[in-house]
Amino acid sequence: MNRPTLPKEVAEAIESFRSRDISNEDIIKNALGLFDNYNEVIYLYTVDHFDEFITALVNGYEVEQTPEEKVREYYEGLKSSEDSLEIAGHDGSQFRQGWQSVEKTLDLLGIKIEGVNA
Repeated sequence: MNRPTLPKEVAEAIESFRSRDISNEDIIKNALGLFDNYNEVIYLYTVDHFDEFITALVNGYEVEQTPEEKVREYYEGLKSSEDSLEIAGHDGSQFRQGWQSVEKTLDLLGIKIEGVNA
């Protein structure tokens, strides 16, 4: 069975509950808003994805990458491909152009991502 992918905020909320030894049953009650001090992040997620949430509690889950993490992974892949080709004595310029384009685009948009252009 595939493990569902949860938004980072939801995964962090689940881990926060688990670090306090809160049971799956009480996490579900929190998600349903049955407690006065329920976690709104989990509640909002379970409104549309309750079955997936239950599956995640029982079978585990993957944490969805943030957009910044996706860009960083793509950027690092381009740089790694360039390095591998150049070590092998080949031209890696197409990958260099790719990672430089990522940097330029982020700069034009005024976006800073640690490990890419910050």
